[in-house]
Amino acid sequence: MMNTERKNISTIGDIWNEFSQNTGFHGVNKLSGITSRHKIRLLLWTCVILSCGIYLTVTVVEEIKNYYRYPTTMTQYTKPQNEIEFPSVTVCNLNSLNKSAIKNYLEIDNYYSSISPFATYSNVATNWSDPIFEQEGFYLDRTLEDVMTDQKYILDPDGLLVYASFHLSSLDIKKYFKVKLTPNGACFTSNPDMKIKTNHVGSVFHLTLLLDLDSANNYYGSSYGEGLQFIVHDSKEDPVFEGKSGFYVEPGREVFASVHKTQFEYLPKPYEAMGNMYCRDHTNDDGSEYYRSSCYKDCLSTFLLDRCNCLPYTHNRGFYNQTELFINCDCPLPCKYTHYDVSLTSSLFPSDFYSKKIFDVIGAEDLDYYR
Repeated sequence: MMNTERKNISTIGDIWNEFSQNTGFHGVNKLSGITSRHKIRLLLWTCVILSCGIYLTVTVVEEIKNYYRYPTTMTQYTKPQNEIEFPSVTVCNLNSLNKSAIKNYLEIDNYYSSISPFATYSNVATNWSDPIFEQEGFYLDRTLEDVMTDQKYILDPDGLLVYASFHLSSLDIKKYFKVKLTPNGACFTSNPDMKIKTNHVGSVFHLTLLLDLDSANNYYGSSYGEGLQFIVHDSKEDPVFEGKSGFYVEPGREVFASVHKTQFEYLPKPYEAMGNMYCRDHTNDDGSEYYRSSCYKDCLSTFLLDRCNCLPYTHNRGFYNQTELFINCDCPLPCKYTHYDVSLTSSLFPSDFYSKKIFDVIGAEDLDYYR
């Protein structure tokens, strides 16, 4: 029995010696049990080869894990174009309610105060049992036309938009723009069906707007401030639901806006587009185009239907500002979208010189009227 075990051990040693001397793995031949090899040298080679083996294993595992993370490389480039589609512009009056169009009742005044930023100071509760609300039609289903009766004129004569031109040619206001009702009041926006293109740069040949805020009829607005909100955006997106605030212009200013267009395009799932998030392909399951603002609109509609079984033209702005609502909405960024960066310069409008000239021709009680 003892002789058989020794013979097996001797056989295994011979196999190892033969393998280590003939294998293609570098350094393994230094681990054979030949008696001429020094034991310390054999130990060092063993440590080196084991370390290399461990390093190789770790590297292979990391590369496999990295492969299944679907890494991407971002490429940024500038593409000159002879002609480009002009972006959509949405303009809102921060004081869109028309004081002269609202009945002068204390109860109605308290209601508008309660839905304005001033509500934090007034602490006035609306008494909905007061017959004045039923008398004035607050409980009726209101159409867009009904809602607009409380708003300042937008595209009508003596409205917010006085004049518009593009490429030094006047635009038909009601053809190229349309009224848009937002949670903060009535605005106007570029008509997405009337796309205009340009092949010029600079402010001379581009969109020019002359606007009248009608400050004399200001009422409880969406902001403590006074002025205009401008939002430059893609024609197919709703800037309100995108969360864009745009830029603000105070009364009596002439503003020049320089617009820089950037298009983003990401790979769809399983590739990560924004940190650990995935973008959504530009087509919905039903074949329609996916837009993030439309997704938020649908999500809000579902929320309102569940809460009050209604979809009014106007409602408490708190619905739009509920963080939980948007967290629960599955509305990732689309895999392809356009972003516009805007830089501004401004000056006094009109100048004191022209204010006096206009005053001499037209006449008004106050020179600041023109501003």
